[in-house]
Amino acid sequence: MSKIWFVKRKLEDFYYGVKHGIPNLIKWFPVIWRDRSWDYFYIWYILHKKLSLMEDLIRNRGQHLYREKDADKIKLCINLLNRLIKDEYHEMVFKDHDKKWGESHFNFIPLNDGSECSQLEITYDNAITDKEKNQQSKEFRKLSPKVEEQKKQDIDFLFDYMKKHIQGWWD
Repeated sequence: MSKIWFVKRKLEDFYYGVKHGIPNLIKWFPVIWRDRSWDYFYIWYILHKKLSLMEDLIRNRGQHLYREKDADKIKLCINLLNRLIKDEYHEMVFKDHDKKWGESHFNFIPLNDGSECSQLEITYDNAITDKEKNQQSKEFRKLSPKVEEQKKQDIDFLFDYMKKHIQGWWD
């Protein structure tokens, strides 16, 4: 290897580093600024940004034969990430429950054990009698696991789908 080749290669690396690196810093700055290490939510947000940039590049400037199909596959992942970021699983699962039983109210009842702890009591406008309260509570307990099941279903689908297709997402 000659010194000229080595110097030329380093200059090209620097040039392309500046050419692509500075726009990347600008694009990613808002995401990184808001990033925190204590919650998985930020992983969804970072992955969403990365896939959004890839989808745009492949859809609008891609050179390969199946770029539209690949962009659509990435868009499906972005839509799943939107659902995970919005985290409206509870609202979706409990929509009919809340319509039937009315608005919920949270009451914190202090414990009489000398601590600052309290017990949470949730009441509903349309659950008045003991029979209605028991029925509402029974329905609530039946629906509660479905919230996490739906979220897990989206997570599993997202990563299984990415595992199957991600190595084809390049241009």
